[in-house]
Amino acid sequence: MKIELQSFQNETAQIAALTNYTLTNDEFSAHPLEILEQAAKTSSYHCVLISDKEVIVGFFVLDSGNDLTTYTAEPNALLLRGYSIDSSLQGKGYGTKSLAALQDYVRAHFRGIASVVLAVNKRNIPAQKLYLKSGFIETPRVVLGPRGEQFVYERRI
Repeated sequence: MKIELQSFQNETAQIAALTNYTLTNDEFSAHPLEILEQAAKTSSYHCVLISDKEVIVGFFVLDSGNDLTTYTAEPNALLLRGYSIDSSLQGKGYGTKSLAALQDYVRAHFRGIASVVLAVNKRNIPAQKLYLKSGFIETPRVVLGPRGEQFVYERRI
């Protein structure tokens, strides 16, 4: 397993790979193609592909937009949103390894970022465990998302 985080470039091969991306339980995260539609409407979305030897295994967005203030008072933060691992590849360590690579990726692509924040649904226990195991810390903040209450987690960079 060789995990790599790479910026989405809107290349034909990347679009094709995401067309075949499976997300069977989309209760907590939208499909990457839906997120890319949103990303086309805003300049604050930085879409990231998680790959293993050229195979796309996951996807997420680092958002620097106005939504950040809902989650943190830290001015030099990014909001991690839309994080998912292809359903057919879950349970193989891709989540753990991709989140371990997040700090280096942020340092390489974003100057002066102090933390990454995210919101995780209070019913999404597996994701909570993954984020906490990956160095995120639960903050006192709770926000109401489209699918219910969400805990806000933060990771210092």
